[in-house]
Amino acid sequence: MKNCKLCRLNKVCNDLPGICILFQYAAPVLVAGVLIYLFVTQELMS
Repeated sequence: MKNCKLCRLNKVCNDLPGICILFQYAAPVLVAGVLIYLFVTQELMS
């Protein structure tokens, strides 16, 4: 994978080709996890 335009991390993708695919799935899960964590902590605080 010389040209990884999917995640635009050419150097990382050349070393680890799976990082593009992993990043696409990990980023939304991470964002959802943070939002759920914030919602739960707000509910417990009030």
